Amino acid sequence: MIKNLKVMLVFSLILSFFISCTEDMEPVLPDQPPVEVPQPDDENNNVDNKPGNGGDSNNSSNNNQNAYELGNGSGNLVIDGTNAAVLGRKFIVIKGGTYGSITIKNLSAKEGDPIVIKNLGKVIIKGGMFTENITNVTISGDNTSGLEYGFNLHDISYRGLSMSGKMSGVILKSLSFKNIGDYTLYADIAKQSYQGSSETRTERFKIINCKFDNASGIQISGNFGSNQDNGFIKNLEIAHNIIINSDAGVFAFVGNVEDYDIHHNTIDNLNPRNNNHNGIFQMVGNGKFHNNKFTNYQGNMIRAWAFSRGTSPSTLEFYNNIGYNTRKYGAFEIQGFDRYIVPGKSTFVNAKVYKNTVGKMNTSKDWEGVILDLYNYGGTLEYYNNLGFDLNQSRPITDMINNMSDVRITKNSGNKYFKSGSDAVSNTTQFISKHANIGASL
Repeated sequence: MIKNLKVMLVFSLILSFFISCTEDMEPVLPDQPPVEVPQPDDENNNVDNKPGNGGDSNNSSNNNQNAYELGNGSGNLVIDGTNAAVLGRKFIVIKGGTYGSITIKNLSAKEGDPIVIKNLGKVIIKGGMFTENITNVTISGDNTSGLEYGFNLHDISYRGLSMSGKMSGVILKSLSFKNIGDYTLYADIAKQSYQGSSETRTERFKIINCKFDNASGIQISGNFGSNQDNGFIKNLEIAHNIIINSDAGVFAFVGNVEDYDIHHNTIDNLNPRNNNHNGIFQMVGNGKFHNNKFTNYQGNMIRAWAFSRGTSPSTLEFYNNIGYNTRKYGAFEIQGFDRYIVPGKSTFVNAKVYKNTVGKMNTSKDWEGVILDLYNYGGTLEYYNNLGFDLNQSRPITDMINNMSDVRITKNSGNKYFKSGSDAVSNTTQFISKHANIGASL
């Protein structure tokens, strides 16, 4: 009996060892043929495998697999949507180099699914860029890693970018303009007569993350009145731009606009010799102006010639801006004119000016240099939590308004003025307010 137990124990040990060895062994299978990965057809799919050909981040269809490359790095490039080679393309890249001019015309896409034109390396344009009849098109110089401004319009004796015809849904992004002799951007849309439809106005035009260095102004023509409504632009955005070293006077003039949004722009060293009554931004219509920083300049940050479309007043808002060290005038101007009020078609605005920081205004001492130059415009004003220091006014400074109007101020509270900047802000670089909830915070 004991002998049989010993035999069984030995057999059990041998079996356990065999099982543990075979568990770690992979089965031997017959040879398998290699897997073939289908490759895209270059001609039919327009594949461009060069580095830097990433698509637009807002459009998933634009990627390296469908980029269409144009240009040879020199000469005059024309991108025409009526050309069979361009028709239907959604993502176009322009090869880096130095071009005499680039013309983009006859391109149209659906809202939310734009045609995107980007750089492939640094694209330098010496004779100007031209657009004509483009709708829902993004022109962006952010396609090459390490290159913030992929399109460079530099050293142009006349106009930098000239636009005509349709330009709804156009985004200009990451472009650099330097040493431009005439208008940096001139949009000739005054010939378009607004007939009450979106097709007869310009919508959603944006200038984003561009740099303007010694570059003349932006002019978007338009007129509004009892017998005219031309060049109407709705939902204009000018944001996150750097604007420096210019003596152009008015940097951006828009003659007929509804709901502009001008924000997060940085401005320095403007109009060192220009003595006109300038508004760096001069807007005719209504909108918002906020989170901008202006230093070392001449002119109002914004001259708002204000009116509302329709019969209900809109709200004009200036908030969270910093303005410091100007030779002439105050920070903001609001003014209305009878010619912009058309019964049944337009009316006045109501305005709000709040949480701005303004210092060292009108160092020439030949004009009032406070926060707001206030003229009649028909509506009411809310004015609160503004911070001022080292201002200039011919009478004792109280609310920091140069009031030349009979505007009804419905709110006037929380505004603080100090003779010295050290009592108002941390320093004149960051402008951090020393007073809670008073002044700007960028």
